[in-house]
Amino acid sequence: MPRGQRAGIGRCGFIYGGMSLALWPVPLLGMVHAASAALIALGAFFVAGGWAWRFFQQGGRLRDALRMQLLLLLIPWALLTLTVLWRPNCDYLRGMLFFLLFPPGSVVLAVTLANALESAGVQHGRRWFALIGLGTCVLPVAYDLLLHPQLYTYNHVFGGILGPLYDEDLALRPGLLSFRALTLLWAFWFGLVACFHRTPRLLQAGWWPALWSITALLGTFYLLAVPLGMNTSTTGLAQVLSGRITRGSVTLHYDPRRMTQEEAMLRAYRAAYDYERLARRLGIARPDPVRIFVFGDPVQRAQLTGARYTSVALVWLASPQIHLLQGRFEQSIAHELAHVLVRKWGLPLLGFSPRIGLVEGLAVALEPPDGQPTPHEQAAVAGLLARNRTDSLTAQVAQLLNPWGFWTSRSAVAYTLTGSFVRYLLDRFGAAPLRRVYGGTSFQSAYGQPVDSLVREWVRFLRRIPYVDRATLAVVRERFHVPSLFERRCPHYVPPHERAYEAAQRMLEQGDTLQAEALLDEALRRNSAFIPALVRWTQLRLLRGDAASVRERLAGADTLQDRRLQLHLADALALMGKVEAARVLYRRLYLQWPSYDLNGRGGIVLRYAAVGRPGALLHVLRWLENPRERCKSPFEDVSWDQTLPPGWARTLRQAMQWWTLGCGEASASEILAGGRALVESLRQVGAFSAAACVQETTLWLTWLRNVFPEYRSVCCAYCSW
Repeated sequence: MPRGQRAGIGRCGFIYGGMSLALWPVPLLGMVHAASAALIALGAFFVAGGWAWRFFQQGGRLRDALRMQLLLLLIPWALLTLTVLWRPNCDYLRGMLFFLLFPPGSVVLAVTLANALESAGVQHGRRWFALIGLGTCVLPVAYDLLLHPQLYTYNHVFGGILGPLYDEDLALRPGLLSFRALTLLWAFWFGLVACFHRTPRLLQAGWWPALWSITALLGTFYLLAVPLGMNTSTTGLAQVLSGRITRGSVTLHYDPRRMTQEEAMLRAYRAAYDYERLARRLGIARPDPVRIFVFGDPVQRAQLTGARYTSVALVWLASPQIHLLQGRFEQSIAHELAHVLVRKWGLPLLGFSPRIGLVEGLAVALEPPDGQPTPHEQAAVAGLLARNRTDSLTAQVAQLLNPWGFWTSRSAVAYTLTGSFVRYLLDRFGAAPLRRVYGGTSFQSAYGQPVDSLVREWVRFLRRIPYVDRATLAVVRERFHVPSLFERRCPHYVPPHERAYEAAQRMLEQGDTLQAEALLDEALRRNSAFIPALVRWTQLRLLRGDAASVRERLAGADTLQDRRLQLHLADALALMGKVEAARVLYRRLYLQWPSYDLNGRGGIVLRYAAVGRPGALLHVLRWLENPRERCKSPFEDVSWDQTLPPGWARTLRQAMQWWTLGCGEASASEILAGGRALVESLRQVGAFSAAACVQETTLWLTWLRNVFPEYRSVCCAYCSW
């Protein structure tokens, strides 16, 4: 090899090594996995193509160029593999699959493209190569995401983006394999073009059949992009989610196999109610029509859209869409509808603000109360925990407004702090200046003061909050200490015990408790200390009346680390007739339980009332597990006249009012009166978060009764669909 070529290869190896070392400090990137493979593929395309252009000008052969450039990929592979010495690479085999799919295909395409450009005698070939590479990086991504209801995009240069950033388990779809096959087909076409131009003119006609055949095959791939999984169409989604209900500006698509028509109608009404409520709050007279796709299965959703669990509003589509899972509808729908409502406030074509913190902060600010500590309360406690309260929150929120600061921060911190800040701006200044800032105008122009000044005012407002539930401290410590994706030791990896647990949850949603128990057994066999699986397993066993196995399982577990396990242990003791031990544990749990959780505290009191009678307690446990039965389930077996500890009877009355709000044939006025009475009762004992939740639910149930009078019972507020 000539000296110049050896020097060029050395520079390529040096660049690969530098890229790999630069990725080391970030756990998400410093290992063999999808993100690092995409970045290496991006760099390798331009490195290999730039070197190959010069190599072919000096008379080099295509075979030698491909061999040398593919061998150079061993450098980033080895350096990224080396990080296993100090950082676990929990998903190495799948990471290797991504590494084999991304960089080699990009290198082959780059070398053959450079060969075609040099053979055709294109002037300024290296510039054209760079322009083609940059265009291929950007234009197909815009085509995929702006014109299709999908959250993945595959790319010839960098391999692709497999799904949303927040999804822990990346979706490996058949479309990725089809697309990388298309990349190699393009490389083969470029190789034919190079051969065509190197062939004497009199003999070039012999290459036309091959060129036209490969060109036709390329066109076939693009025509079949949707069936091959390289793109997703709205028509395809509507065919899979064939159920459809329209209410006002909302059209809900659902899977009739997973959801009844009555359940779908209730969800459509809920979305229409939230859309109407939020539009009034923001002063939007004519909100855009929105299509909501409710998926029953995360696996099905991942294969269709590239996302498993993350709820998303696709505001950049010509007709906005919302994608979410059936089990997350209630907690996510208002948040995603807020994104859709303000799409015209954002950047043209994209529909969102360049300040990502405002995008999510506005959605959090408009979420209805859920009975837990509000974003204001959590932000106030976070400020108290900070060493330098004012400066810490001021710098943090200012950083969260920009995309990199928001995406690299811990999710709970970013969403809660920006949500509290935007809610403060909205309540104090109204929607008009917020709309201007959302579109990119400076805070100084919109509010007459810089963002730092506004954040300091917000911090002073948080300090003046008169009352914060003492349980908020535990909530903040638990939520704010969950590491971000960039801090996790094993990002984008779901261990086998968690996969088994998620599969068990899906079986329970489908009503298959036997298969769910088998999967929970598998999860606990792999990790006996996995709390979510242990909680669900003990719950199912208790509902079957198998208290002995629950007590045996929990006897060897650290039950003190989770209140739910302590509660299940108390239930097991009560069902086995150990009344005093159960009562002691119930009393301790009642004192420890968050005061804002009316459902949990009411459930403890109801258990305590039935503790002396195992049959009645089992009836109570099954009743609590099935909210749909609460309106028509009597309590003949429960002794209500037994003495409860001081204050417990009031909690039980409040909980029963909450659980049965809207039950039976109650009219809208009766629902409103009952809700107002309960709100006042909760406020008297300082349960302001629960009172706010009851108040919002009362308005929703009253609205529903007025617009949907034929629905016999909207029982109940506590029902999670």
